[in-house]
Amino acid sequence: MEKASATARFEELCRNAVAEQEKYLFQRLEENKDTEYGTLFGFEDIHSIEEYQKELPLTFHYDYEPIVERQIAGETGLITAAEPVYYCISSSNTDSPRYVPIVEEDLQKQKFYWRDLFREIVKEQIPEATEEELFGRIFETGDFRQDYMPDGSLCGVRAGVLHQYLDEKGELDIGCYTAPEEVLFPGGKAEDMLYVKLRFALACRDVTAIHGLFVNRVVGMLRYLVNNWDAFLSDIETGEVSGCFPVSHEWREYLKEKLPADPVRASELRAISTEDLENGLVKKIWPGIRYGRVIGGSMFTPYMDKLRKYVGDLPIHHFAYAASEGCFGIATAVNEEDAYYVLIPDTCFYEFFPEAEEVQKPVTIKDVEVGMKYELVITTYSGAYRYAIGDVVAIVGFKGQAPVVRVCYRKSQLINIADEKMNVRQLENAMRKFKDRANCTAEGFCVDGDYSNRVPRYMLFLELAEGELPENAEELLDECLMESCFGYKRDRELAELDRVKIRLIPRGGFKAYGRFIAKLGHRKEQDKPLRVLVTDVQKAFFGGALLM
Repeated sequence: MEKASATARFEELCRNAVAEQEKYLFQRLEENKDTEYGTLFGFEDIHSIEEYQKELPLTFHYDYEPIVERQIAGETGLITAAEPVYYCISSSNTDSPRYVPIVEEDLQKQKFYWRDLFREIVKEQIPEATEEELFGRIFETGDFRQDYMPDGSLCGVRAGVLHQYLDEKGELDIGCYTAPEEVLFPGGKAEDMLYVKLRFALACRDVTAIHGLFVNRVVGMLRYLVNNWDAFLSDIETGEVSGCFPVSHEWREYLKEKLPADPVRASELRAISTEDLENGLVKKIWPGIRYGRVIGGSMFTPYMDKLRKYVGDLPIHHFAYAASEGCFGIATAVNEEDAYYVLIPDTCFYEFFPEAEEVQKPVTIKDVEVGMKYELVITTYSGAYRYAIGDVVAIVGFKGQAPVVRVCYRKSQLINIADEKMNVRQLENAMRKFKDRANCTAEGFCVDGDYSNRVPRYMLFLELAEGELPENAEELLDECLMESCFGYKRDRELAELDRVKIRLIPRGGFKAYGRFIAKLGHRKEQDKPLRVLVTDVQKAFFGGALLM
């Protein structure tokens, strides 16, 4: 009997999503009933979704940190019967990384959705192209650093886990990428590989697709290319590496060996007019390119506008909705108005807390309503039970019984420009350090993302109560942020984030904000220190449009 296609299997799952969700939850309870966590919460005696919600509390990442530390130390049977084969590295409330365990069944599902189903979706959405024309030469803008835990388990970020997992199993087709394996999987000291990846991509005339994760990184890469266009062409022509590029001696020697002088390719690229180079740049360099894959949408509007300038009418697929803890959704079309994701019925059990209700009672997928916003809570293969990830999603439709969602924002105050995921505790810890080193006191402070440069950065809005800022204030604050958040430090070292920018606001600015939101109906008892700008109103106020 012929095996059903990935698309057919997914369609069937979505048609029966309500039953699949219940099946998924009780399979997790049954297989993990004898674990320490399962025994503690009586998994064996839970026979309905309502009982599950009654017996298990909502959890957050810090609830699991002690048990994961024990698991890393060698204990078994703690939160899942299956042992982890991978640890996702994520940010935490401390200065060190947080590890999220992943079991193999989780990775198998990720492979199905991120590879098998994704490829079928693209083929169906661009039917006039052959498989070779779609997947023959992919410019992969990410890299997948292979690190290991003390027990030999792989560790890294969710975005790179699939490539690492397939590579370990000998199932990764390296030949379809413009860059060699050692560039995709760089070892040793962390280094910005942007130049290296671009050189290999530019050397390839027949690129068929650009694959990236978040749209800001792809836009930053293309902006970097435009800003250094002449230097790139000179290097292609001579086989050298210009001194303006931050490339180590090791990689300079590697590039000289692998990419010798190519005056013919340099001449082809020089034929592209530099007048208005940005417009349609991608198709000018690679005329045969068929699509791009990035996570974008309305949450990344400034970057999406810029991406469209670079790629013109190139079809864009918004890929997947995921986090360290699991894979939640998949985009099923290209060039949609926004990033819409079908919630995958068999990777997580989903609960939805209505955002607008003061007393929030969770509902499941059968009771969500189009047009409503909900905070998402998940239960995963890898032992996250009733886990509040902090995302608020809007229901925009259904595929069968499976909700289609748009990710609106993080409910928790958290800033996440380049996957650094800095939370309020980390930001406040950094500001305490900054106060001592800069010898000044803040009346108030909050942070937003600044996307005006090639590399994004934090913009800290600071109202001083005492003292003056020293000349090296931004350097000091940058150091404090790196010490307080592992993800920020990592992304600074990889040049995914630029140094923080401080913008002083007038004395009385935060009190003025309080008066302003009071006029909008904000109740005094709802007051919490504003730390991360989330809404358009907040951004407009501190950005200067409303600040008086």
